[in-house]
This record gives sequence, structure tokens and C-alpha cells, in this order.
Amino acid sequence: MKHFLFALTVLIFLSLACTNSSEEKKIYSVYGIGPYQKISLSQINDSIMQTGKKLFDKNCSSCHTMEYKNSGPDLSNILERRTPERIMNYMMNLDEMKLKDSISVNLDKKYNSNCKIIIKNENEAFSILEYFRIYQIWLHEFNIK
Repeated sequence: MKHFLFALTVLIFLSLACTNSSEEKKIYSVYGIGPYQKISLSQINDSIMQTGKKLFDKNCSSCHTMEYKNSGPDLSNILERRTPERIMNYMMNLDEMKLKDSISVNLDKKYNSNCKIIIKNENEAFSILEYFRIYQIWLHEFNIK
């Protein structure tokens, strides 16, 4: 009976040790969490980019800026820090990214924010990505001159 109790105690201890009771393990991927693993980007479409600028101004600019810090991170050079796939996954899979993606979790803590981006579909997310792409070009041209 002693051996049985000892074995049972060991099994219970091991099962508790193998589970993470406080929270799910955070993961990191250069692409984030979501369906976008490889995006092929072509030449920037000006009309799509203009739509992206309007959506950014409407949905994002209250917290994010393109030139200085606000309540959220500055996004002017976001494409130097993050892949297009990660940006699309964040916009299209925000809830899961904020729970499971280590970068998103840490940014939420750092800025004490609760991003609630309202993106209706992939086309809107892509248009914002196009705006980020053109802004990146403008930023480099401005800094070179």
C-alpha cells in the first residue's frame, strides 16, 4: 500500500509540474499567429494605400502615430521591426495574438493598452499594410535628404 501511495503521489506531482496553471505558454514566430505565413508584395497600389491611410486615421490614430509616441507604439517604421505577415496576422487575428504571441503580450504590458483595432476583412488589413509600406518609403526619403 505504501508503494501505491508513493507512486500516486509522484504521478500527481508530475502531472501538476507538467501543466502551466497560471497561463498558456507564450509563443514567438516572426510571422505571428494566424494564416499569413508568406505574403508576396508587388508594387504599391496608390488607391489601396489611400484607403489604408483613411482606415488608419479612423481606426488607429487615436493610439498610434507615425511620428511620435502616443498611448500605443509609433508605427512609422513598423516594417523595419515586423514582417508584413506578422502585421497582417495581428490585424486579422488580434485576440489570439494578444493572448498567445509573446511580442504582442509584452507590448500590451509595456503600453498598458488594449488595442481594439476594427478591421472588417482582409482587404482593409492589406490596405493598412500598403499605407505602412509607402510611409516607410517616405520616412527613408525624408531621412536621406
